[in-house]
Amino acid sequence: MKRIRRILLCILMITVLCGISVVGNSVVKSENKSKEKKRTTITKEEVKEWAAPDEESLEYYDLGEFSTTLPVVYMNTKGQQVLKENAIWGNIALLDGNGEEQSVFSIPNSIYRATIKYRGASSYSKFDKKQYRIKFYKNEKDSAKEVSLAGMGANSEWVLNGPYLDKTLIRNKLVYDLARELNGWAPDTRFVELFVDGEYQGVYLAVEPVTNGESRLRLAEFGLLSGETAYIVNRDRIDTGSEEIDTWGKTNGYTYNALYIRYPSKNKITEKQKAYIQKDISEFEQVLYGKNFSDKRMGYQAYIDMDNWVDYFIINEFAMNYDAGNLSTYLYKELDGKLQLAVWDFNNGFDNYQWFRTETDVLHTVENSWFQRLWQDENFRDRVCERYRQLRETTLADEHIAEKIASYQEELGEAVDRNFKVWGYSFKENLLAGTSKEGTSRNIRSYEEAMKQLTDTIRERLAYLDKELGGN
Repeated sequence: MKRIRRILLCILMITVLCGISVVGNSVVKSENKSKEKKRTTITKEEVKEWAAPDEESLEYYDLGEFSTTLPVVYMNTKGQQVLKENAIWGNIALLDGNGEEQSVFSIPNSIYRATIKYRGASSYSKFDKKQYRIKFYKNEKDSAKEVSLAGMGANSEWVLNGPYLDKTLIRNKLVYDLARELNGWAPDTRFVELFVDGEYQGVYLAVEPVTNGESRLRLAEFGLLSGETAYIVNRDRIDTGSEEIDTWGKTNGYTYNALYIRYPSKNKITEKQKAYIQKDISEFEQVLYGKNFSDKRMGYQAYIDMDNWVDYFIINEFAMNYDAGNLSTYLYKELDGKLQLAVWDFNNGFDNYQWFRTETDVLHTVENSWFQRLWQDENFRDRVCERYRQLRETTLADEHIAEKIASYQEELGEAVDRNFKVWGYSFKENLLAGTSKEGTSRNIRSYEEAMKQLTDTIRERLAYLDKELGGN
């Protein structure tokens, strides 16, 4: 028996020293501090699961066998049609970014089973570059698997956002990163390059969706017998989700669109919990739109995390996100906590909605659900102005924003050119755009023009907010 134990111990030590562990169908490098690259072999069967880059496809886009410092995601649909309504089973291989040039033909660090589906509203119906929602699993008959995608906190659920209308490729990344410096939770993100069934799809942004979990919102996983529970809801277009709740604000005409319960999940939530969530938000709305709404003790402030709502308002106004409050709006609450908001979706930010101009010299959020009433409270306005002045010295300082933009451009490097080898036809005049007041096309015609439009708009926007909210 001791001899067997010694043999097993030797095998274990050899495995650790070799720096490789194999779990299920994943080929994973174990942690080691050596700078020496360690690779393992991959079988012919695993190559099929991997969906290696198609050389003919790369030649078609005049890319050749290229190297990248970005993480690479290889999606294998196994020849199935990807849908929005129902997820398909496929495989996803990951080549981790390590800051050094790696060939896209390198062996991936890991391969996983996953469900794959399209996501998005206008981006799904109007844009060729699709958005994906993926979920990792141990296998088709087992539970979900938490994966650290591109170095972010491990979770099974992820979004792959493909910038198409945003020719800078960085709008979402910029605002999410700035929001992570404020009060409340905001999604972590990473730039990646994506292959689908061997064909290069360009630059994508891997994004944490607004979900619960150890690396996400960290809400309580168990509710009370009364139905009281931690929850996440989001406001979006009518008939675009399940588990809709009709709160007091909607039934009385104060709020727009529909609220959907996102957590607890559809297959776990109870009727008592649904009733509690609807009642809890309705109580807040009744007070918010009531006569004494601005009372500091009995009014809406008793229901919301004021610091979080003030920061949410500012970051959305900075980005000129006219949807905040009405669409892509996430509200969450911990047991015994207060209502908080999570930022989401800035693809159209900074006057990027090409069918019409978003003015830089007006406030957009003040007309939307909940915020229209909040802006009527002098205390809320004062808190916004005070916080904005603070942020202009830190998160929203000109130098800080410029440094972030420059860092993204450096990080993307040659991936920008590769991306537009595939999607460059979207620069063609009037392909997507409407016209300006002067009757000229609003379509961006080059990456350089896109970057100038973004930086000019940010400068104009901050100049207006400085006057409107009392910045420096």
